[in-house]
Amino acid sequence: MRARFLVMVAALLLAVVLALGGTAWADQSAANVDPSVLTELDAAGGGTVAVIVYATPGHLGDVTAEMDPAIVDESLPLIDAVSADVTASSLATLETLPYVDYIAADVPTFGTDWTDSLDVTNAAIGLGDITPPTAGGLDGSGVGVAVLDSGSAAVPDLTGANGQSRVVAFVDFVNWRHRMYDDGGHGTFVDGLIAGNGGSSLPVDQAGKATTQYRGVAPNANIISLKVLDSHGQGRASSLIAAIAWAICHRQQYNIRVMNISVEGDVTAPAAYDPLDRAVDAAWRAGIVVVCAAGNEGAFGQGGILSPGNDPYAITVGASDTQQTDDTADDAVCSYSSIGPTLYDEYAKPDLVAPGNHLVSLRAPGSWVDTTYPQTRVPVSSYIPGAPGWLPSVYAVMSGTSASAPVVAGACALMVQQDPSLTPGVVKLRLMDSADPLSGASSYAEGAGELNVAGALADTATTGGYDLSAKLGNGSTVLPPDVLLQWQKYAWSKYAWSKYAWSKYAWSKYAWSKYAWSKYAWSKYAWSVVINGQ
Repeated sequence: MRARFLVMVAALLLAVVLALGGTAWADQSAANVDPSVLTELDAAGGGTVAVIVYATPGHLGDVTAEMDPAIVDESLPLIDAVSADVTASSLATLETLPYVDYIAADVPTFGTDWTDSLDVTNAAIGLGDITPPTAGGLDGSGVGVAVLDSGSAAVPDLTGANGQSRVVAFVDFVNWRHRMYDDGGHGTFVDGLIAGNGGSSLPVDQAGKATTQYRGVAPNANIISLKVLDSHGQGRASSLIAAIAWAICHRQQYNIRVMNISVEGDVTAPAAYDPLDRAVDAAWRAGIVVVCAAGNEGAFGQGGILSPGNDPYAITVGASDTQQTDDTADDAVCSYSSIGPTLYDEYAKPDLVAPGNHLVSLRAPGSWVDTTYPQTRVPVSSYIPGAPGWLPSVYAVMSGTSASAPVVAGACALMVQQDPSLTPGVVKLRLMDSADPLSGASSYAEGAGELNVAGALADTATTGGYDLSAKLGNGSTVLPPDVLLQWQKYAWSKYAWSKYAWSKYAWSKYAWSKYAWSKYAWSKYAWSVVINGQ
């Protein structure tokens, strides 16, 4: 959602620092503290800020042993780092410790959109051109898809033929609860786009009464739900990194072949220094196809791809609009979909687009989105004629690139089911090779084009490498030299009210739930922006 600009303030403040100092990234890389950390400390007014401390290779244990235990939060061995909460004085001590390689901000992360129909979506991406699951076609059976989001609710469309939930694992990196839940509502929605079986909207030919079936792309795939966002869609980069590490460690146990990340944070450095990007790289090398939302910053123009969508390994997905028709000739890139190339590195992103406007998927009853915005619920009578008005809705409608990403993740599950030997690089290559270019769309907006599942399944292109996204320049070859300042000006003119909230609350440990974002920003801006389809 566009309100995610709130998480960009660190990047924006960093841009101001760069402008005042006239310093390029190449000059800063010699220092071992990211300038954004210093900016955050200044904004914290004597309080603490969350950081990620990189150790030199092989010395994570040494760094952790030397650190003050009072500031240590969590070990992140996946990227040879540890997260911590520091003050100005503890940072001064920390940066002098032996084997400390770099100190980056543990940036806030947010769900990209929490807000016509999925049958139109499935038609647009070519699912109608392959054998349907009801006739023995591909359905994602046996493939595990890790979903890093707000959790999963126990809903009928996520059950298997045996009546058991296909959410085969649930790990809570926010509240550390053991029972599955989704207090935000977005994670369940994403689950449905990937693997909802449409059991609550069975059509007549399947002994049901529905005129429209809302099912996911891989309706029998298994979901591994990793909760990294709280009820208001807020989290930390360190939580995502821990979840990615868990998925890598348990990939064989649950056959995790695909990972969906419809969660984003701000971009404060090149991908090589970005903690989330480093974690995504590790998952990719471990054989997991990582699909990321591009972001909804299309109004800004080029350079709006967020982390970890800026990672060259990942499959980064923008949003297309089907115009709610089966005919793909009228499909277009959504105006809000982020446009590449990426900041700092100028990687060609997004890699492709998929339907993301007004998608219907699973509702999480009682979640924050569900109770705050009941208008997202899809009336049962709209897909089952004659249904009584009191019958509770099973589905909800939302828009954004975080809805587009799971559509592609579902397609990846079908590809891996068809050929388990596929590497992440080959999956990415075939998705892009078979994508359908949209009329009048720029490659910076659509990447290779719109997802074509049937084409991807039939494609035989292969690669022996990781198939990284193309690098188009050195940071200012395509993008304006002052793009960071342009970003700062745009964001602050749009969300000027956040200046006080950010400086007073954002970098304190309990800021997000205490006041600024949950009470004001999220209720007034973030949800309303997305629900209105902007």
